[in-house]
Amino acid sequence: MPRDVMNIWRKEIMDTVRDRKGMTQAIVIPLVIGIFYASFTPMLMKAMTARREKPLTIPARGIEYADARLLDTFGKYGITLEEYEGDLEAVIQDAKKESGLVFEPGFTEEVAEERPATARLLTNSTAGGIFGGGFSDTRLQLAVSAYNQMVVADRMAARQVDPSILVPVALNTEDLATPEQRGAFMASFYLTILVAVTVAQGGLFVAIDVTAGVKERGTLESLLVTPASDMSVFLGKLGAVFTISVIPLVLTLTAFWAVSNLMPPGMAGDSGLPGFMLTASLITGLPLALIVSVAQMMISVRARTFRDAQSGATPLIFAVMIPGFVAAFSQAKALWSCLLPVYGPFAAMNRMAQAGGLQWDAMALSVVGSLIAAAVVSPVAIKMFTRETLLYRS
Repeated sequence: MPRDVMNIWRKEIMDTVRDRKGMTQAIVIPLVIGIFYASFTPMLMKAMTARREKPLTIPARGIEYADARLLDTFGKYGITLEEYEGDLEAVIQDAKKESGLVFEPGFTEEVAEERPATARLLTNSTAGGIFGGGFSDTRLQLAVSAYNQMVVADRMAARQVDPSILVPVALNTEDLATPEQRGAFMASFYLTILVAVTVAQGGLFVAIDVTAGVKERGTLESLLVTPASDMSVFLGKLGAVFTISVIPLVLTLTAFWAVSNLMPPGMAGDSGLPGFMLTASLITGLPLALIVSVAQMMISVRARTFRDAQSGATPLIFAVMIPGFVAAFSQAKALWSCLLPVYGPFAAMNRMAQAGGLQWDAMALSVVGSLIAAAVVSPVAIKMFTRETLLYRS
């Protein structure tokens, strides 16, 4: 039996290697996705940060009424007020401008006489569309807060009152996160998604080709007349699917780790993907790939044609990717969640990213959960791999 399994495994591997289209889909595409994620995501985050920090120009009306010190404070925060000629409220309401600032006559006098002075901030949350708009007043609020503190300090000094009485408690914030934690935290979101996509897609083409593909080409009968048992046929084909699934997973994660650590510091952010996250992803991802390989073959063997198998495998792809997305957006707090099939590996990766180091208990639970799931579904898959099922079931 071991010899039969190895012969079938070798045959399927050679057939897959000769198929350039299959190898491209199984290896090159996930590898490109890994490199893209590692390089594009930090640059996107840097671009978003640069956009948030770039000088802010706000159309305004009544700038001549504003306090000079307020305008100086705006300048220190990179905010420039630009006098607008025309109906400012109308252009903002028509979504032609995202925001506008209005100072009413007497603003400076009210500040000088210690009366509340009010400026109107006009915004339109729909201006610019979903991705292009969304004026943020955070920097403007910070500038106004700094101006208020300065004015209050002047008023307290004029009355010979210590300004510190207004601050009974001072809160000093210290970030104790290690560089490994920061690097892993940045990857905790998109690394789980990357593993989910790679595992779901890596061996799919091969799983379909060694089942529905051989039935469609009419080459299955020659394999079934050999002395190899049904279990040998299944294990040999499963071994080929799992092997091809592992290759893109290893290559993609390794490329992700290498690119994120070789990028210039200014482009890669605080740090690249830590080595322990690469190790954790591989240890938890390999058993997950085994479960998915079995499930892919169970679905594909029931299809009559290659196209039917592709359609049938679509729900399985989402079944693998959705837990990855859930783990990326929600931290798994309970350790036992790492034992859950499919979701467990992603939960373990997320926990280790937050901890900043390997957690052997979480990895062990995820591996055990995946192996138990594979042991449960494998007998069902073997039962499906009878000669009659392979030949006649659609």
